[in-house]
Amino acid sequence: MKFWSGLGQVLVVSSLVVLAAGCDPASGSSVSHEDDPDFVRGKGRLARMDFPAAILSFEQAIANNPTNAAAHFELALIFYSPSSGDKTDYVAACYHFNRHMALQPDSKHADNIAGFVKVCKKEIAKDIAMAPIPPSEINAIHSLRTQLAKANSENSALKGQVEAMRGRLNQVGSETANIAVVTPEPPLPGARPTVPGAGARNPSTGIPSRPSYPSATPAGNDGRTHKLRQGESLYAVARRYGIPFSQLKAANPRLMRNSRDLKPGVTVYIPSKRN
Repeated sequence: MKFWSGLGQVLVVSSLVVLAAGCDPASGSSVSHEDDPDFVRGKGRLARMDFPAAILSFEQAIANNPTNAAAHFELALIFYSPSSGDKTDYVAACYHFNRHMALQPDSKHADNIAGFVKVCKKEIAKDIAMAPIPPSEINAIHSLRTQLAKANSENSALKGQVEAMRGRLNQVGSETANIAVVTPEPPLPGARPTVPGAGARNPSTGIPSRPSYPSATPAGNDGRTHKLRQGESLYAVARRYGIPFSQLKAANPRLMRNSRDLKPGVTVYIPSKRN
């Protein structure tokens, strides 16, 4: 009888021990997490401002139990507000804050954590924007700037050449427009008019006859003429008749004054050869 009574007491005590311990470590109970020896050791080191040792203790507590939300929160605070002289690790702080909220959504620190995470993300984005540029990219940028400056210089030079050519063309156009028409000198007193037959009429038809221009053929002209053919020039005519081009020009001043008269069918006076 005493044996069964003692056995019943042992079973009751064992049940109480299990109930006092709470749920298993994976249940997420903050009490069991804070009772972890490494977590307790980390809190003591944190109180002594020994941050590197505290980080190692809290990380060991998470290795013992990955669901230790309390250890994640302590690590997040250390990385968010490091001791003087250390660089804040916003990436690690953001990670541990998020892990704490994922493991303990009803955390009493939820409102503060939301503000901390917002600051972390802002600082992370700032660090990314101000990240140093690799030397290779800097060299590429300098090369592109040099090429752009060279292209701009060449473009300016081309613009100057175009403007200079445009100015010369305008000058040539103005000189062409200002060329004076050469007028014949007035005849001497008593001399015959240079354009005879002006106003004369054909006796058979009564139609005014076309004025005939006096021949400027020099002395010695044998009265030869030549009809220009399609594509034929005065140079070709001079070579054909074996006379200097200067003599052919002197014999045909009208054609030399107005090149538009050089067309097929126009009569060209052929002077005699000079010895």
